[in-house]
Amino acid sequence: LAHLLAMAGVPMRESGGIAAALAARYGVIRQTDWPLAPIRLAALGVDPGAAFWLAADPVTLTVGRSDVRLAGIVLDLSRTDADALVATLNAHFASDGLTFVAPRADAFFVRAATRSRLSTRSPDAALGRPLHPLLPEGADAGAWRRWQAEIEMLLHEHPVNIERECAGRSPANSVWFSCGGTMPQPPVPAVSTCTFAAAGTAAALAAHVGSPACALPSHLGAAREAAGGAASIVVVLEPALGVATLERSWAAPARDALAGGAFESVTLLADDMGVAVAWRARRPGFWQRFAGRHRQHDLAALLGSASGDD
Repeated sequence: LAHLLAMAGVPMRESGGIAAALAARYGVIRQTDWPLAPIRLAALGVDPGAAFWLAADPVTLTVGRSDVRLAGIVLDLSRTDADALVATLNAHFASDGLTFVAPRADAFFVRAATRSRLSTRSPDAALGRPLHPLLPEGADAGAWRRWQAEIEMLLHEHPVNIERECAGRSPANSVWFSCGGTMPQPPVPAVSTCTFAAAGTAAALAAHVGSPACALPSHLGAAREAAGGAASIVVVLEPALGVATLERSWAAPARDALAGGAFESVTLLADDMGVAVAWRARRPGFWQRFAGRHRQHDLAALLGSASGDD
């Protein structure tokens, strides 16, 4: 892995996070924001139509002495609790033309009556930070900021959250708006990409371009074989993957395939507090390959040098 990062050199940073970096790779064009909400919604079985949608992830906000911060994304809501929260939101915002849906208990979305000119930040980019500078921006941001404040008051003492706090669980006392837009048309010609992902944004993007994601194989060789003649391969590795397995099954084979000419390039995407860090390694020349095999690289130093202040 250190060798691949060293081959790539200075990484690029994408403020929209890994989701935005992936969207561009699948041929999705940014609107005012990256329109990932309707793409994710469609992958979860809900037809977004031509409406404007935003992700509205349930989150926990904490109030400090001088600011409000996003403490975490709530991922353990029951189906019953999610339905209760959505029902409350829909009753309150019906006159504003907002409709909330939760096709999965941990995945909320909101449909607006009209298109909004907004740019947003992902909830991962806001974790642990003061909220005010990270709220939606753009010509129509004022209404969405006001609605978010109303949601905080509405959910603060909601029965679901009172019960959760009594049980020692984090309350879903707000939602975080992000990735708004209308459903884009799939790119023409279709992106020739084979995706290996269990779920999430990559799987939703793969479905959007008409090439549903495959189950993650045990090693890169199996992924290459399954990909057939695809122009590119996207592999979403599980967070719990051990370092030894990462080296043996993915990093070393990728380095060897790149050096041997089987790959034109290898891009590694990592998250740095909501910012995507992308290392793109291209096939080195002969002397670079020769020298590189005998050079030691410090993985911690390479990762540390890529860290930013975003």
